[in-house]
Amino acid sequence: MRRVLNRSLLSILCCITVLALGSCFELATTSAAGNHPVLDGNIVLEKMATQFSLARDLTGTVTVSVREGEVGFQLIGDLKVKGRDHVRLDYLAPDASGPATIISDGDLVAYYLPGSTRPRIVHDPTQLGFPLLTDLVLAALDQVAQIGQGQLLGEDEYLDRAVYMVEIRPLEIPELWESTVFWIDAISWLPLRVTGLGTPFTSVEFKATAVEENANGQITKMTAEVIEIGPETGKLIMELVRFNDNVWFPRHVCVRSAEFAIRQEFSDLQFNVSLADELFYVEEFEVLRSAFAKGTAFLTSRNYPAAVKEFQRIVAIDPYNVLAHSNLGYAYVGSGDEAGAIAEFEQVIMLAPDEPLGYNNLAYIYIDNGIYLEKAMEMARKAVELSPGNGAFRDTLGWAYYRLGDFEAAIEEFALALELMGSEDRPWDRALVHYHLAMAYGAESRWVKAQEHLAKALDLDPSLEEAREELKKIEKKIK
Repeated sequence: MRRVLNRSLLSILCCITVLALGSCFELATTSAAGNHPVLDGNIVLEKMATQFSLARDLTGTVTVSVREGEVGFQLIGDLKVKGRDHVRLDYLAPDASGPATIISDGDLVAYYLPGSTRPRIVHDPTQLGFPLLTDLVLAALDQVAQIGQGQLLGEDEYLDRAVYMVEIRPLEIPELWESTVFWIDAISWLPLRVTGLGTPFTSVEFKATAVEENANGQITKMTAEVIEIGPETGKLIMELVRFNDNVWFPRHVCVRSAEFAIRQEFSDLQFNVSLADELFYVEEFEVLRSAFAKGTAFLTSRNYPAAVKEFQRIVAIDPYNVLAHSNLGYAYVGSGDEAGAIAEFEQVIMLAPDEPLGYNNLAYIYIDNGIYLEKAMEMARKAVELSPGNGAFRDTLGWAYYRLGDFEAAIEEFALALELMGSEDRPWDRALVHYHLAMAYGAESRWVKAQEHLAKALDLDPSLEEAREELKKIEKKIK
C-alpha cells in the first residue's frame, strides 16, 4: 500500500507544480504608444498562474485500488486535508478487523493499525502514497521561488485549441528547466502540454489528452497524463475538474508502471471546510521532536548519559529511526558502553544497508578495541566506497591501516581526512584525526611530525588525554 510513483517522477511533478503555480514573475512590459501590456512570455506565465488556487481545508471520500502483479485489493477512506501538509485518512482495508488511520504533518507519518493506540512512525511522507497524489500536479507549493523568465516562442494549436508556446529561462535548477516549453491555452490560460522536462537520467512529458469546455470556451475539465522515460517507465493519468474559485482537483488519479498500478477516485469533495487541529494531532510527533532536539544538544555538549536517555525514548517510540539509533550509538560510546554502541550500529546497518554510517561506526569501535580487525577493515572500506568524500570515514579507514601495521597507507588516509574535514566539523573530531596521524608518524619514528600533530590535536580538544600523554613521550624522544 505504501508503494507509490517512483521518486524522480514524483519530484519532477512537484517541480511542474511550482512552475505552473508560481506567482514570482517579472513585471509585464508596456508599449511605447500607451500603457497597454505587451503580451510576452512573462505575462503568459502570470496569466497561467492566476488560474489556480490552493486546494486546502478539504474533505472527501477516496477509493484506492492497488494491483501488483496478480495481487490486488481496494480500500475506501475518509480523507481530510488541513492546509497543505496535514493529511488524515481513516480507512477500512480488506479483511481488516476494524478501521485504520494514517496521519501526516508533512514531515512525519503515523500509521494506526486496527485496534492500536500507538502508531508506527514513517519519516518519508512520499510513502503515504494515495493522499499525497491527490494534490500533486496543480496544488500550490509554499517553496515557490524565482524561476526565471519566459520567452514567447510563438503560437500553435493543440487539441484544436490555440496555444502560446513559452520557453522557460531559469534562474534556478537550470539542469531541470533548460529547454522546457509550456504550451498554454490562449483562452483558459491552462498548461496543456509541457515538453523538454527531465533530469540527466530521465525524460518527462506532461500533456492533456482531452478537454471539456463551457459555452464561453473556458476549459472546465481536463484529462492529462505524465509520462517518464528512464531506467523505469512510469505513467500518471488524471482527470482534473475545475471547482469554485479556480480550485482544480482530480476526480481520479492512476499511477502505472510495469510492476504495479494504483488508482484513486475522489467523491463528495468539499473545500474550505473547518477542520479541528485535534484531528491531526499525534502526540508521538511532539515527543520525537522534543527528544531529538534535547538529545542532539546533549551530544554537542558531550553530556552522554543525558543523550542516551533522550535517544532511548526515541527508539522506543520509533524503532525504525536510523538517525536515532546512530546517535544513541554515539552516546553509548561517550558513556563507555561499547556493547550498547555495537548493538545500535548493528541495528543501523540492518535498517539502512546502503548507508555508510553504520559500517563506519561499527568498524571504528572494533578498530579502537583491536578486535575483528579484518572485518573492521572491510566495513571501513565499504563506508568510504559509499561516501568517498567524508573525512571521518577516511579517518576510520586510516585507523584500520594503522592497527594492521600499514603506516604509510594510514598516513595517506589521515592526511586526506584532514583535507576533507572543514572548519564546520566538530573540533574534537578533527583533533582525533590529528592524534591518529601523530600516532602513525610516531610508528615510523618521525618524531617532529608526530609532535606537530599532537599539539594541533590538543589545541582543538584540550581534554584529549591520550594526545597529552603521547606528546610527553614524543618530547622525551626528541630530547
